[in-house]
Amino acid sequence: MTASPARPTVRRSARAWAVGALVLAVAALTAPAASAHDRLVGSDPEPGAVLDAVPAQVVLTFSSDVQELGTTLELLGSDGGAASDAETQVEGRDVVLPLPSDLAAGDYTLVYRVTSSDGHPVDGEVPFTLDVDAPATSAPAPAPAGSPTTASPTTAVPTQTAGPSPSASAGTAVADDADPAAATTEDGFPWVPVLVVVLVLALGGLAAGVLARRRGATR
Repeated sequence: MTASPARPTVRRSARAWAVGALVLAVAALTAPAASAHDRLVGSDPEPGAVLDAVPAQVVLTFSSDVQELGTTLELLGSDGGAASDAETQVEGRDVVLPLPSDLAAGDYTLVYRVTSSDGHPVDGEVPFTLDVDAPATSAPAPAPAGSPTTASPTTAVPTQTAGPSPSASAGTAVADDADPAAATTEDGFPWVPVLVVVLVLALGGLAAGVLARRRGATR
């Protein structure tokens, strides 16, 4: 009794189904690792922070060690010009930039570009505001009436300056919804449901192949 010509077709279809499902499973497992580039996980100051004193340095922290080659960190003023000529320092996961102590009050932006551990470049910005008090200026006391024009110099009385805003402190951020690393956010793709569906399809394909073989053997 000759075998039905449909049996080889059923077997090939079941085998192709199983192979395709396994390929999809492998691709789903390897895709997250391929896209896991380093990302910014913290900064001091934080994005949108208002500081009442000039910090000695700024620090950006990434999810993994970054490479020194190709990594830069710049401090730009509100006019877009460089506000610090210090060299960028790489310390493992941290990228550090020393700041000059005489920075004036105003808005600043940290512009970074780092080479992640897998060689992929990552860039972004961290804005903050410096709200430091201007240095007090002393005015000479007026000369008393009838005194000679060559009066002896008087001791200057410093003017009282307003204290720092209670809502601002060095290294503390004002509430801000901006993401410090918009280009490197968490992958929200639902990998677990996809893997479950792929594995179910793979098992179904294998079962169909086994069933087809058994039917062919019994005929």
